[in-house]
Amino acid sequence: MTEKELGKALLHVDLAPPPAVPDTRQLTQTILERDRRRIRLWASLATLFWILTTAGIVCLCPFYVMMVAPRLRAYQAGRAQLANDWNAWAIAGDWTAYWILACILTLLLAAVSTLLLILASRRATLRQINASLLVISEQLRQLQAGKG
Repeated sequence: MTEKELGKALLHVDLAPPPAVPDTRQLTQTILERDRRRIRLWASLATLFWILTTAGIVCLCPFYVMMVAPRLRAYQAGRAQLANDWNAWAIAGDWTAYWILACILTLLLAAVSTLLLILASRRATLRQINASLLVISEQLRQLQAGKG
């Protein structure tokens, strides 16, 4: 049963004849458990992508300290000539560009997964509220049937 079918079944619980009425509690628990799994998935993905983004940015610092700064100091001190080092600078520039692109992509994935986590959490909260209202509604019906 898909999510849309589950939602339609919940909407039409009161409209269906008694033999065709699904067990609303079981149906509600199925929906809520699916929401919990989705929230765990999006939270895990968001956390993973934020950690990868942070690690990627942090790894650029040692790259600068180990590759770029020593060469710049060597040029300043006169121990190296820029004309002889163009190939190394081109390779370093390429790697830096690829690394920054990877950081940007993981940042984009982190933002999207965070947004989807927020939306899934909001949707799950609304479903939990609806489930609680359904239970309250059933209890009110039972009270009215007992008094009437």
